Amino acid sequence: MEQSQNMTKWATLAVALVVGLGAGYYYGKSQGYSRGMSAGVEQGVAQEKAAEDTRRKEAEKEAAKAANPFEQISTNPLEKATVNPFENIKVNPFK
Repeated sequence: MEQSQNMTKWATLAVALVVGLGAGYYYGKSQGYSRGMSAGVEQGVAQEKAAEDTRRKEAEKEAAKAANPFEQISTNPLEKATVNPFENIKVNPFK
């Protein structure tokens, strides 16, 4: 009789331990997953905002370069011309 009570205690303890481990695993997994997802989403949003700011600043710089005609390098179309159109001109037609 004492042996069967001892076996019952051990069996109950083993079942309680397995149920406790299963419940702890499930709870820990669900909490870890939700915390990890929220942290990952926050990190992704922050990373995307930083990338958006960088893209916006670059686009503003490009737009400012295109809108300002004084910063354009090639404003004189005859800058590299080797031919002088006024070289052999007759100034006085009566000579």
